[in-house]
Amino acid sequence: MAIKTMEDVAVLMNKMCFRRKLFGGVDEKDVWRQMENLQNAYRSAYEIQQERLKILIRERDLEISELKRRIASQGKTRGETNG
Repeated sequence: MAIKTMEDVAVLMNKMCFRRKLFGGVDEKDVWRQMENLQNAYRSAYEIQQERLKILIRERDLEISELKRRIASQGKTRGETNG
């Protein structure tokens, strides 16, 4: 399962099971393996979210630049000056 969102991480956590030992509860090595898998899932979801946000910021910056350009060109066509 490719982890893309925090909801995917939650599903992974709900499905997580630990191997049991006959004496002493759960297998420690299995717990560490599961924790490493969980950490990798969180990292994957975080990196995907970070990339998505970078794209949104770039799109916002482009839109701001375009709007500033339009405002500047409208001021020039009307003969207005700032200053």
